[in-house]
Amino acid sequence: MISKKLYIIIITVFVVFFVVMFGMFGIDELRKEGLDLTIIMGNRSVWKYNNKKWIHLSSNSSKANLNWQKYHVYSNYEYLGEYYLWNDDEWYAFDEDRNAVTMSSDFLAFASNYELVFYPFSEEDVTDFSSVKTVLNKYNLDEDSTLSSAYHVESDFDSDGIVEDFYVISNVFVKEEVDEKFSFVYMVKENNITMIYEDISNSSSSSTCSPYFTSFLDVDRDSTFEFILSCEKYSVDGRVDMLYQFKNKEFKIAISN
Repeated sequence: MISKKLYIIIITVFVVFFVVMFGMFGIDELRKEGLDLTIIMGNRSVWKYNNKKWIHLSSNSSKANLNWQKYHVYSNYEYLGEYYLWNDDEWYAFDEDRNAVTMSSDFLAFASNYELVFYPFSEEDVTDFSSVKTVLNKYNLDEDSTLSSAYHVESDFDSDGIVEDFYVISNVFVKEEVDEKFSFVYMVKENNITMIYEDISNSSSSSTCSPYFTSFLDVDRDSTFEFILSCEKYSVDGRVDMLYQFKNKEFKIAISN
C-alpha cells in the first residue's frame, strides 16, 4: 500500500511537471491563438491570420471591413510609415489628415495586435553555381542554361545561429528560344539542398512565372521566420503571392492568392 507521504510526493511531482510543461508550451500556444494579423500585398492579396488559421479575403465586402484602419506600409522594400488604407477596387493610402499618400502598386501593408518582426535581407548575384548545376541536373536540364534570374538571399530564418542561403534561378525571361522554361527556389544549409518551389513547362506555356522574395517575417512568434514568395508571370495574368512556413522539416505554402 502506498503511504500517504509517498502519495503526496507523487501528486506534487505530477503537479510541478504539469505546471512546468504548461509554462513551456501551453502559455505559448494560448498566446498564438490570440494573434491577429492582416497582410495586404498590393492589389492582389489580402490575408487574415487569426486563431492560428489563414483566410484569404477576396470579396469586396470583406475588404470594405478593413477600410480606414491604420497599417504599417512598405513600398519598394522601404518602410513608408503608418497610414490609413481604403479600398475601391484598388488600395489607397492616407495620412492622419486624410491627405493622399503615394505608394507603389507592389506595396506591402500589415496591421497586427502584436509586434511583427521582419528579417532584413538583400539579394546577391550567384557566383558559385555548384548548387545551381546540382538542381538543374536533378531535373534533367542543361546545367549551362542561360538564366534570367540567378541570385541568393542569406537568412538565418530558423534562428539557430546558422545562416542559410536561399537561391532563386529562372530562365523565364531569357530572350533566346528555349525548349523548356523553368523556375526554382531552394535552400542550401550545410551543403544540403531543400527544394521550396519548382516550375517546369514547355516553351509555349504562358503560365510559368519568375519568383522573387518579398519579405521574411515571424508570423506566429516562434522565432522561425516565414517568407513571402511572389511570382511574376510570363503572361499578363499578374502575380502570384505565396506565404511559406517551415513545418516538419519542409517548406509548405500556408496561404496564396
